[in-house]
Amino acid sequence: MLGDILSFVLRIGLVVALWAFVWKFVEPRTQLMRILRAALLVFGLLGIWAVLKIMGVN
Repeated sequence: MLGDILSFVLRIGLVVALWAFVWKFVEPRTQLMRILRAALLVFGLLGIWAVLKIMGVN
């Protein structure tokens, strides 16, 4: 039970860390930069999901 909660909190923390990193370093001055930031977030989240699936984390 405690392990499941800890795993969930760590996964949420990983997603928040990725979001904060992309949000801070890719400033949307133009429409293209907004699209780039959105794409980076999507691909980053897909990457996190893939790594968690490969590692077997539910």
